[in-house]
Amino acid sequence: MSDTAEKTRPAPQDGLGKSNAQPAAPSENSSSSALSLWIGAIVIFAAVAALVALPMWSATLGQPKAMPCSFPGEPSQAPGSPGPSTQPLKLVLINGQATTLAFDRALTTKTLTIQYGVTGTIQGVGQYPQLQVSQQDFLRSDQVALPSDRVKVAAWYQNGRVLLKVCVDRSGSKLADPGSYQGTVSIVDPRVDRVDIPIVVTLSYPSWQLVLELLIIAALAGSWYVWVLQKKGLSDPAISRGFVEYCGSMLGMLSIAAGVIAAIGVYNATYLNSTSWGSTAEQPLSLLGAMFGAFLAGAASVHIGAKAGLADADKSQAKNPVQANDQAQATDPARAPDPAQAKDPAQGQGSGA
Repeated sequence: MSDTAEKTRPAPQDGLGKSNAQPAAPSENSSSSALSLWIGAIVIFAAVAALVALPMWSATLGQPKAMPCSFPGEPSQAPGSPGPSTQPLKLVLINGQATTLAFDRALTTKTLTIQYGVTGTIQGVGQYPQLQVSQQDFLRSDQVALPSDRVKVAAWYQNGRVLLKVCVDRSGSKLADPGSYQGTVSIVDPRVDRVDIPIVVTLSYPSWQLVLELLIIAALAGSWYVWVLQKKGLSDPAISRGFVEYCGSMLGMLSIAAGVIAAIGVYNATYLNSTSWGSTAEQPLSLLGAMFGAFLAGAASVHIGAKAGLADADKSQAKNPVQANDQAQATDPARAPDPAQAKDPAQGQGSGA
C-alpha cells in the first residue's frame, strides 16, 4: 500500500523538491527579459523619433505672415502745424499702466498703449490731434539693438487724454535675438511739456520644440547614467542590451517617469515662464545641465525607495522566517507543501519505511 502511494503521490513541492520549481524559472525569466527588451526598445525608439521629428515640426511651421505695425483709430492730421503755444500743458501719467511689451515666444505684432491726463485743452487739437514724438534705440545689455524700421511710435489726443502708442513687429521674419531691450519714447510736441518714458521690450526664444529636445537628451543621458551606476561593473561595456532591458523594466520605467517629471518642472520654470530666455549662448547648456540634474534626482528617488523596500523585506524575513516562508508559499504555489502529505502524515511515514 505504501509502495502504491509512493508511486502515485506528486513530488514534494516544498524546499526539498527544488527540481520541480527550477525548470519553470528559466522560461519565466526569459519571457520577462524579452518583454523588458521590447518595451525598452520602444521607449528608446520613441525618444530618438522625437529628436528627429521636433526639428522637422519646427521647420514646417515656418514664419508667420507679416503684419506691419498700424494704429487703428489714429486720427487724421491737417496739413501744416498748429503753431507755437503760449503756455505748454502738462501731461500726467495715469497710474497702474504697464511699460513693458512682452512677446514671450510669439512671432507677431504687438502694441503698447500708455495714457496721459491733460491739465487743459491742447491748442488746435481739432485740426491737429496728433502730437510729435521721438524714440531712442531699444538696446540689449550687450548693445544689440532692435531694428528701428520694425518699431513705430505715435501719440494723439482722444477723449480728454493723450494716447502714446508703441508698436513692435516681430512677424514675417526674424526681428532680433531673444533678450530684454530697453529704450525711451518721448512726446516732444511744443503744445505740451516734454515727457520721457522708458519702455522695455522682451523677446524669448520662439521654438519650444527645439528647446524640448534638450529635455529628451537629458532623459536619455540620465537613464544611461543611472543604469551604469546600478548595473555595471568597471570592466563591462558602456552600452549593451542590458540598457535596453533596463529601460523596459518596471524599475527603469518608474525611474524614467519620475526623472522626466522633474526635468519638465525645470523646463517649465526656466524656459516656458521666461520672457527673455535665449539671449546668451550659455543658457541652453545651463538648461540642459539643470534638467539632467533634476532627472537624476527624480530617478534616484525611485531607486532609493526600491532599495528601502527590499531592506524592509529582508529584515522581516530575518525576524520571522516562518511567517516569511508562509507568505512566500501564498504568493508562489510551487513552494506549497504536498496536499497528500499534509492530509496523511502516517502514509508519508509508511512510504519512507
